[in-house]
Parts: sequence; C-alpha cells; structure tokens
Amino acid sequence: MHDAPPTPQLPSVRPAEQAVLPTTQPELNELFGFMAEAELRFDSLRMRIVDKRITSHGPETESHDIWLRHPRHAKVVSTRGDARERDFDVWVADGEQVRTYDAKGKSATIRRMPTAPVGVDDPELPAFARIYQPVTALPAESVADTFIHPNGFCRNVLGTGLVSRRGTAEIAGREVILLRCDHPRTSHVLTDRPDHWLEVGIDMQTGMLMLLAEHVAEQMTRHAQVASISLDETINDEAFALHISADTRTLY
Repeated sequence: MHDAPPTPQLPSVRPAEQAVLPTTQPELNELFGFMAEAELRFDSLRMRIVDKRITSHGPETESHDIWLRHPRHAKVVSTRGDARERDFDVWVADGEQVRTYDAKGKSATIRRMPTAPVGVDDPELPAFARIYQPVTALPAESVADTFIHPNGFCRNVLGTGLVSRRGTAEIAGREVILLRCDHPRTSHVLTDRPDHWLEVGIDMQTGMLMLLAEHVAEQMTRHAQVASISLDETINDEAFALHISADTRTLY
C-alpha cells in the first residue's frame, strides 16, 4: 500500500508591517507606505468598481466585479454598458494559470501565470528599483489591480505630482482620506497638460483606493469608484469557476 503524495502547501500571507495608520492625519510618506501593503490587511475580498469615462465615442461605463481569496485565487468580471448586451470579459487566476473569456467574441484563453525576473523584489535594492510582488495577482494595469495593489500607483503617479489633502469622506460605507494630485507625470500624451489633476480616496482601514477621478481643468474625464465592498467573508471555490459554452473558441 502506497502512501498518498503530500498535499502542496500554499504560501502563508505575512502580516502587514503596519496594521493601522499611526494617525488620522499621516504624513504622505507614511500614507504611501501604508497603501503599499493594502492587500495584506484582509484574507478575502469582494468588490464592485464602477468606472465612468468620457471618450471620443461619448460617455462610457464599465463595471468590475472582483472576488479575491488569499493566496492566489482571484476573479474579475468586467461588464461594459447594459448587462443584457453580453459585452463582458472574465479573468480568473489560481496562481498557476490564467483563464479568460470574452463573451461578445465567444473566445477563451488559458495560459501560465507570468513570472517576474529573479531578484526584482530583493530587499537590498533601493525602494524605487524593487517591484512589488502581490500575494494574489490581478489583471495587470487594470482598475482592479490599481485599487487593490496601489503601491505602483503611489510610486509612479502620486509620487510624481503635487499632492495636497482634501479632507475625508465616506465611500461605500467606509471612511476615506481624500487627496488631490496636480499634474502627475503620465505616458498618455493627451492628458500631459498642466491643468490635469487627480482626486483620490484612500480607505483608512486597509489602504486600498476607493476613488480615482481624473480632471482636465474643470472637466471630469474619468470617475472610478467602489460601489460595494466586503472583507473577510467566506468565498467558496465555485466563485472562481469559469463556465463557458460549448461553442466558445479557445485561442491558446
């Protein structure tokens, strides 16, 4: 009789170095350091973000429903316009593979999770040269990733502009710190102008983003805000399942 192979152990989630903000009026460097470890302050999360933008086609709305369970399990459903139009994408990851589904195009993909170069998170590197490796990955350069993993946003966006405080507010039942960032550097040429500014809301308990609004002068060009959020509730495996129809094309 052979013994069953041992069950692989998932990596444990280390606690955040700062469990809470030291003060309700932290210095910006303290606040940015607190935000860098936002995902370490919960075990599971459900969140809905509504993202409204002004584009060349007129106003557009996209909603992002996020399920996350440490470590490694995440699912993001992004829906454009009316849900009855079936124009949505699904992104699901388990730490080993990423699966996607495009409902409008009836296509799916499955591939290995991308890996970062060895040594990019070496603590001996200066802070500006290290790349934060999330416990549970989300779609790169997405609204979900920016809101839940705001470390890069602090370093690459907020850290490049003139930041001022705008007080506090309540968003989705949570108290947030409001900041204004004037003329942050950006790769988008159309908004690289002196009257470009951002309004940002930061959750005081976790450090996640709750609001990201872009302005050009007095015109708001984008408004992404958390509509609902739930922390540390049980999320079963079924939530991370990807159900696709038999006529879906698997591209790779």
